[in-house]
Amino acid sequence: MDMNHYQKITFDSLITDISCTKLSNTVFDFCTNMVQYKDFLYFMGSTMAGKNVYIYSKSGKFIKEITFSDALIVNSMCIVPELEELWVVSRFKIINKFKLDGAPVKKVSLPFPCAAIIPTAKQDFLVYSGGANTERGHIEGHFMALTDFKSIHKLYLPKWGKKEWLFAPYNLYTTDADDILILPDNTDTIYRYDTSEKEILPYYSLDFHGEFLTRDKYPKEDAGMAEIIDKKKYIHNCYSFYFASDYLFFKLMGKRDDFCAIRCKDNILFSFDRLFDNFRSKYVNPFIGSDKNNLYLLVRENDLAGHYLNIKCTYPAIRKMLPGLLTTGNDWILLTIKIKE
Repeated sequence: MDMNHYQKITFDSLITDISCTKLSNTVFDFCTNMVQYKDFLYFMGSTMAGKNVYIYSKSGKFIKEITFSDALIVNSMCIVPELEELWVVSRFKIINKFKLDGAPVKKVSLPFPCAAIIPTAKQDFLVYSGGANTERGHIEGHFMALTDFKSIHKLYLPKWGKKEWLFAPYNLYTTDADDILILPDNTDTIYRYDTSEKEILPYYSLDFHGEFLTRDKYPKEDAGMAEIIDKKKYIHNCYSFYFASDYLFFKLMGKRDDFCAIRCKDNILFSFDRLFDNFRSKYVNPFIGSDKNNLYLLVRENDLAGHYLNIKCTYPAIRKMLPGLLTTGNDWILLTIKIKE
């Protein structure tokens, strides 16, 4: 897919409706991602002390904070439906298992590196190593493996590139019906895991015409990466990788900083710069989750109130909430954005 050939649109043109949920307790400064399961919302939130998991009800009531002694190296989380458990990966090798209400179950140390876990059918799991081309950065020469944690069944994505440090993407994968779509860090290919065939194959090859920082271009020194970021030499990251209503969304960072949306039924690429009603998020990772037809976005109360001081609000649920918002308020508001089919 030629990433320079896109239709410029407004995000509003993709939206059917927006609903709002105010979270009752603001206990984290930044959110990596959110998982919704049954009656719970699970936020992986960050503070200066590191990452923890915060559990809320669907109505926005705060239930529990799960803290970790190794909070600075908490990597990712997932829900395992078959076990009714929440799994949190830390230290690129530890699985911290919890019940859905946050009660601890046990910890498991893995014999291979792990940055993220993707549950698949019948208690098989895809494991992402973290993508470092070093002795401890791969699983038997590959970046991904299918395992039941008793043995490794299949290996995918042979190791390549110059990255020397393990990395946990904010959101490695998203689901489309029965398929799992995967976008590893510093990779210009979106992969599709076929759950019936148990194969990972390229789904979209993203042609950025040399402007994307792939693993083979990755600098060895921090100073080199700092220069790439400061001078915007490359598109160096993709955030907010989610699927909703037949659209694949992701946000570019670096030489380009627009949002992309691929309409999968006809492979048309769209680009937009701002969100609903021209709102601009100040966070690098605006979308934090998705399911079926919805994208989820976290905004601060003061950012939302401030945005609408001098412009008209076109969404009824936000308009209804605005009189109760303060430009000095710091609470989080979860927006459920329904995408047109």
